Amino acid sequence: MLRWLDLMTDQDRRARLGRFIEELTDEVFQVIRWVIVVGFVRFLADSYGAPVLEALYWALAALLFAYLAARFLLRPELRVVPNPARRWQRLLQSLVNLVVCVLAFLAVLWLVETLSQIVAQQRAGG
Repeated sequence: MLRWLDLMTDQDRRARLGRFIEELTDEVFQVIRWVIVVGFVRFLADSYGAPVLEALYWALAALLFAYLAARFLLRPELRVVPNPARRWQRLLQSLVNLVVCVLAFLAVLWLVETLSQIVAQQRAGG
């Protein structure tokens, strides 16, 4: 307990912790904003069946994928190999980050689809 109190009274460590929490919440809320926008367009496309809304949904979903790809592929913080790494290890690192990106994207699209269907059912009265 005393060690934790010492850490929390160190101004530099508190500042680093604050920056870490701020960056984490910024990332989470950025994804939440994307989900809300993509989900709303999915709801509109399901409700009205207009091809332009379906096209807008897929365009926004592609932008969401691009954001997730930038997060998981261009800034690979999910490190699985040591740094510096050999070429095959860097390829493995890229493959792992690609798989994580695709899985995150599929999970988000599934969540968007499920939530938009629930909202559409509620609005339809059942």
